[in-house]
Amino acid sequence: RRIQCLKYLVLANMLNESEVNPFDSQEARPYKNDPEIVAMTNLVTAYMRGEITEFETILKENKTSIMDDPFIRHYIEDLLAKIRTQVLLKLVAPYTQIRLEFIAQNLNI
Repeated sequence: RRIQCLKYLVLANMLNESEVNPFDSQEARPYKNDPEIVAMTNLVTAYMRGEITEFETILKENKTSIMDDPFIRHYIEDLLAKIRTQVLLKLVAPYTQIRLEFIAQNLNI
């Protein structure tokens, strides 16, 4: 039950775009190396760095520990939309003109 709550806390942090690492707290630190939590922490790391390819790879590789939970699965699309938006904003910022193929390639769509 603690692991599940911690996974939800990590999900909430990503959805709120929080800069706070939930594993900085003394209570959560012992669970940091749990296999289910490792998948979520890797997801957070990729999310915070805006690495969409790594984010999607982690989702695919850890399908059972992440996507089998209906609550988490419900919000994964929101996370994908948020990370794509972050990447898109960083991608187009320096340009005045941009091709859609370039955007699609960088967003993995």
